Amino acid sequence: MSPANTENSVQSPRKRRRPARSCQECRRRKIKCDLKQPCSHCIASRCSCLYNVSKAPVLVTAANAVQLQPLERSPGPPDPARSEPSQTSVAAMPSLLNNQSAPISSRCLPTPSGDQEQELEVLKRRISALEEYIAASTAAASIDPTKKTSQATCSRQIDQQCEPNTANSGLQDRHGSQHYGRLSDVAQGLPASRRLMLNKSRLYGPSHWTHGGNEFKRVAVLNGSTDRPAEVETIRNLRSELQLLIHKCKILARSIKASSPSRSISWTESTLCTVDRGFADQMARLYITHFESAFRILHVPSFWTEYEQYWRSPKEATSILQFKIKLVVAIGSSLYRDAPDADTVRWRSSQWVYETQSWISAPMEKSRICLDGLQIQCLLILARQVLSISGDLLWIAVGTLARTAMQMGLHRDPRHFEGMNILNAEIRRRLWATILEMNVQASLDSGAPLAMSYDDFDTERPGNINDEDIDENTEILSQYLHEAVTDTSLQRLLQKYLRVRMEVIRRVNGFGPDFSQGEIQSITSQLNNACRECDGIMQAENENEVNIFKRNMADLFLRRFLLTLHRQLASAAHIDHPEFYFSRKVCLDSAIALLSPPPNTNFSHLGLLGGGIFKNRIIHVSLALSSELLIDLDENGSTPWLSNYRRMLIDEIRESLRQTAGRIQLGETNIHLHMKLRVVLCRAEWLEPGISLQQRMMQAAKESLETSYSTMQARLEAMTTSQHQNVETFAPQDFDPQDLDFSIDQGLDELFGTIDFGVNGIID
Repeated sequence: MSPANTENSVQSPRKRRRPARSCQECRRRKIKCDLKQPCSHCIASRCSCLYNVSKAPVLVTAANAVQLQPLERSPGPPDPARSEPSQTSVAAMPSLLNNQSAPISSRCLPTPSGDQEQELEVLKRRISALEEYIAASTAAASIDPTKKTSQATCSRQIDQQCEPNTANSGLQDRHGSQHYGRLSDVAQGLPASRRLMLNKSRLYGPSHWTHGGNEFKRVAVLNGSTDRPAEVETIRNLRSELQLLIHKCKILARSIKASSPSRSISWTESTLCTVDRGFADQMARLYITHFESAFRILHVPSFWTEYEQYWRSPKEATSILQFKIKLVVAIGSSLYRDAPDADTVRWRSSQWVYETQSWISAPMEKSRICLDGLQIQCLLILARQVLSISGDLLWIAVGTLARTAMQMGLHRDPRHFEGMNILNAEIRRRLWATILEMNVQASLDSGAPLAMSYDDFDTERPGNINDEDIDENTEILSQYLHEAVTDTSLQRLLQKYLRVRMEVIRRVNGFGPDFSQGEIQSITSQLNNACRECDGIMQAENENEVNIFKRNMADLFLRRFLLTLHRQLASAAHIDHPEFYFSRKVCLDSAIALLSPPPNTNFSHLGLLGGGIFKNRIIHVSLALSSELLIDLDENGSTPWLSNYRRMLIDEIRESLRQTAGRIQLGETNIHLHMKLRVVLCRAEWLEPGISLQQRMMQAAKESLETSYSTMQARLEAMTTSQHQNVETFAPQDFDPQDLDFSIDQGLDELFGTIDFGVNGIID
């Protein structure tokens, strides 16, 4: 047979018209790939994310060669031609190589000179190691798909092969502490730039809760299709029902939001005259006794004097005094519960909040730049959180508040101003400490940087005194001993540990370097000491309901920073490093302490009703507990018997599920978190042989959505009845499935994705 006939007899492979962009694993499973390195599906299934490398050679220019620099530079004089931001860490090398889409030969690189030769040799070794890894991984996947290497393992292997000196693989700072790369690089295998998220024109920084939801992708059993032909139709029907239920819940959520005062308020200024004096007194006392602790906004004796003046002649009261009293009564009403008119009281309080917000948002007038104006702004921010009114946008309002205070000079200690009496000086110190506390809490929730640094002010802590110890005639300030418990003890404690918390926000949400392990342990120790001191302050007083409420509030302001500090490392606990297990332990202890503080009815109700800090508490806690349970399932698998540790985790997640359901009952429109917690619990349950886990988890999601839908329906009916408004409700005949923009064959990996229950869902 001739060579020509031989060539014709061999069938040539089919040529693709366009190159394959999806990774090999997503192409094998026939699911949509997000084209990231690694993609979300490979992260969920914990397998290697490999992309096909093009055969065409690619010329690497000098600019590209500068970007592909090693992590550690050899000692020597710095090169002025090389800029510092152009350096790229070792963890980013696989994605850079894939972007080039071809092996890079040494002859394509520009010829270096001088001290660049040594760096180029290191670069060549890294490229060779990467090429060998890709070839070995591709061959191993074709022979035995079960043998997969994680990206973290790949990075460690490349570092060991390429570093000239492997004796000290970590980077050491000037204090000798060892760094293991950025937290996001080590914990998630992603470059630091991916720790940011822009959605609907809003930026969610690293400390925002959306960056803690990747652990839900561990529920990878929901991906793809079932291996049982008899269940294909059942699963398709369940998918359709889930999508319909989600759409129905969205319609109900829109109706609930449309019935809020912001959509239907007439903006006619209401007065307190229509409120019963006895009820107003009760709500004002609730505010003074419960909230004037961590946040010191008012001088209590002065406020009661103004309060009595208002009720003697309400029509002659100034607008500033009216707004101040309205907000005090509104904040106190957040603890009003278990009464037939509770919804009516909440509606009226929300109306006062919107009226005050309208007054604040009007063009600035000099008459409002005063201490009373600052107090109203602080009360407004607190009211928006306890009544759950746009609590996720507080960072903007806090920034305005901070700049107004600095315009008035509150960032400078009163000792610089001659002639200022002691009462005004203490009020300014308390207000400034409150503004700083609101600043760090809002930055933590929004993932945004601080409005100021610790070096931008010199105002001292408030004095350790009680409110009745000072008045306008006080000339000498006599403070109590440091150990004595006064009206400002909790605020002084929070400001004592303000600097370390500001440093956490600055390093996590800013551009600076990540913490070393030594720094993390030091900050953890300081925050734990702060929590113990908080307990000690409350133990010095009587353990009544009010003191327990104050203790829980201050502990929340402190302990949530531990979750932010350790969440990134705790989510990567499968990596064999003792530090990751330490972070897992800290996250678990903090989550349990935040979820179940010392029992207090008022604080528990505030956790179900409030937004901002109180809403983010349950979200962060749920993410941390779900992550720990899923990691435990990965490490130990499902068994017919439950260990004490797993039983404890399941009980805590059930408590989180109960609180999430309670929030929906009080008007929360986030149904995705409740659904995902229910799915995680189903994932942890033991299944008898022959039962499809995928079907059981989808059924659990359906039951959660049905429960949430009925709860939201009852809530909307109660709101409509109490407000006597004709609110448009959802009717089954108004729903057309053809209006939905989804496919019945859509994979549940999109439905149960990481961010859809918040950013792309209905939690906004």
